Amino acid sequence: MQHYTHLYDYQAEKVLSADPLPQNQALRVITMLDEAAIHGLLYVDNAMLYQTETGHVTRTINWGLSLPEHQRPVFIKVPDLAQAAREADAIWKFALSHPDTRALQQFADSVEQEMGLACEWSWHDQVDIAKAGNSKGRRLAEWVASEDLQMRDVLAFGDNYNDLSMLENVGLGVAMGNADEAIKARAHRVIGTNLEPGIAETIYREVL
Repeated sequence: MQHYTHLYDYQAEKVLSADPLPQNQALRVITMLDEAAIHGLLYVDNAMLYQTETGHVTRTINWGLSLPEHQRPVFIKVPDLAQAAREADAIWKFALSHPDTRALQQFADSVEQEMGLACEWSWHDQVDIAKAGNSKGRRLAEWVASEDLQMRDVLAFGDNYNDLSMLENVGLGVAMGNADEAIKARAHRVIGTNLEPGIAETIYREVL
């Protein structure tokens, strides 16, 4: 499986390639978050940490609970996000949300300008912050090359803005019906929502 900052082999339960955030940069982001009163999730090691349970955090936790037990991510409420970051072996990314998208955009701009980190909108009210140069498209391309394959032979599905780097660079990029119109417009094909069997039907038609 590919993510922003690392390639992970679920069967072997190990990280194949990683590009985590330096601890000092993560701690600086946490300080800036406190000053801006913006909250979210911090992805570390094999867990998602949060200090304040916002609506976004609650929705993400509920989404995790909807998955089969063996696939559920681990969510941990911590009393001090900065201390938790200091104790983590690897810091992958921040997933931040705020009802005032202008304030969130200003925060993202400040982080990019001050530290050169990558701030990518993963939904209309959520920004992900990771080390620069990371994207789903880049990680997918890295894995595809390692398998001696070509991106033109890859089929990818996505419904978020952070999926665009992947959808636009594979042979067939498929947007889910629940995606924003801007994502659908840049995909090669649009199917039903993530509550419908469109993924299975597409794989059956294109691969099997």
